[in-house]
Amino acid sequence: MERSKSIYQKIRRLYRMNQKYAMTQMVHPELTPSELQLLRHVGFHGEVSQRHLAETLGVDKAMISRILQKLEAKGYLIRKEDEKDARSKIVKALPPAMEIHVQGKGLSEQFFDQITEGISNQDLEFLDCLLGRMAEKGKLINQTVEEKTT
Repeated sequence: MERSKSIYQKIRRLYRMNQKYAMTQMVHPELTPSELQLLRHVGFHGEVSQRHLAETLGVDKAMISRILQKLEAKGYLIRKEDEKDARSKIVKALPPAMEIHVQGKGLSEQFFDQITEGISNQDLEFLDCLLGRMAEKGKLINQTVEEKTT
């Protein structure tokens, strides 16, 4: 249990460092850090629900709505009614948001290239294998949880 906690903390720390690195390298003076983070997330998915954004980013729905309204006015995304649930909105990335996603992805890759510099290919392959196995287990766990809740 203690080792799992330590690994979890290190993965989270690396993720936060990666996000910070990418955000400090991106030059978009017209956007706040919150707007950039949200655009990167929407750009990654292409299309997500407004509810998903609030839950994933840990921001209340009213705040997400205000940020989305500003980004819509700036031409980064559009919101449309969810065909499955008329009470819900779907957020779709427009080309400028996709450009931010691509830029952020490149910066994230650059960050990981830098932090893995000097680590042998064999160690990196092993790490990749372990993380892949962990991701598969996580996927199965989430599928099981989803099946229980539906």
